[in-house]
Amino acid sequence: MATLGLDDDELKALEQTLARLAQLSSSIQSLRMDLLKSNPLPPPSSLQASAQILQRNLQTVLDSLSENSDIFTRMAIHPSTNYPGRTQEGVLTQLLRKKLEPDVEELVSHGRDTARLATPAGIEGLQEIWHELREWTHGRIALYVREEAGDPYTADERASGIENVRTGLRRDIEEDEDEEDDDDDEKIAGGDGEGEDAAAQMARGAEPETLLWFMTRGDFDVPRNVEYERKVGAKKGLEGINIPPALVSETASASSS
Repeated sequence: MATLGLDDDELKALEQTLARLAQLSSSIQSLRMDLLKSNPLPPPSSLQASAQILQRNLQTVLDSLSENSDIFTRMAIHPSTNYPGRTQEGVLTQLLRKKLEPDVEELVSHGRDTARLATPAGIEGLQEIWHELREWTHGRIALYVREEAGDPYTADERASGIENVRTGLRRDIEEDEDEEDDDDDEKIAGGDGEGEDAAAQMARGAEPETLLWFMTRGDFDVPRNVEYERKVGAKKGLEGINIPPALVSETASASSS
């Protein structure tokens, strides 16, 4: 190791870094094989345990690289004269490569951008983006409600001319909507009998809490500590119960006597 200019401690540090890199590579390969062979996927607890192992191995590699950064900065690697460069050209190229491969460089760049977003400054930038998006969304929704919600045509169709829009209908859409509105007004204005029938159908009965109490206890007097789901206009007691008036009077006279 005289050519490298390393003492025993520095060489030991390099060997430890190499062992940690091998352990990290083995853990990644083991997780990859588990994901490929498992059908269905491993349980979440197993994936979480594997992720924790990878995180610990990666942290040990980063710590080793940080501790020995001065060694890696001043150490120059070059092949010896007896290295089989022709038969091991691929390995030699990888060892002497000064720049990352394009796909690896793209992954490293993506990882750095993600790590930058995790910083306080990155989080603040994301918050600003979300605030701007929220304001734009509120304004766009308000514009849609005011100007576009009642329009049967889209903005592009209006710009290109509604006469060119193929709806598949013989009549104009806007005329159809006006006629339907007139028909609805006539139905609401006329026919008192129909209105009464609709009101009768919409009549609400007793509350579910009252019916459940009667089913379990046999009476309609629900205690005050029982909370009704309907907060306003809840019918309590016999309200909403369809009981003939004669039976109600008989029950009242019997209870008074």
